[in-house]
Amino acid sequence: MRLFIAVPLPKDVQRAVYTVQEGLRASSTAGRFVPPGNHHITLRFLGETNALADIAAAMHEAVKDAKPFLLRLGALGSFTHGGARTSYLSVTGELDELNRIHETLEAALFEYGFAGGKVRFTPHITLARAVEHGDLSRVNVPNAAFTARSIVLFESTNENGRMVYTPVHTETF
Repeated sequence: MRLFIAVPLPKDVQRAVYTVQEGLRASSTAGRFVPPGNHHITLRFLGETNALADIAAAMHEAVKDAKPFLLRLGALGSFTHGGARTSYLSVTGELDELNRIHETLEAALFEYGFAGGKVRFTPHITLARAVEHGDLSRVNVPNAAFTARSIVLFESTNENGRMVYTPVHTETF
């Protein structure tokens, strides 16, 4: 199973993200855009594994003292990796709690034998990969916020050339 752990977005925030993504698409000449409904805040990509019980235990450990916290859509940004640009929306708000959950999750996963995450955690929502675009100053980012109340283990499958994310396990707080 190809798995990752993420903070899910409520439907209204998904719609706001999609609106921003459409503005990005209109300003782009290329890119692979995340399908509607697949937007989330990745905490950890796990890759191919069947260690569901260990992952669920690590997730439980990560949120056992967590309280719901407020997150907001931030500014457009991008990462460049190997010459390809990944465009995203930054996430702002009560990031101390999100970062604490991430750090606790990383430590718990390490205890269960998962190698440490290889990149610094930057809370964001991926919009598109391999993107080529010009000026994005006209792309409006709505003032959308939500209260994070869970983390979800998703399975990622490719169905007819489209990535489908299926919830496998949820930990609420």
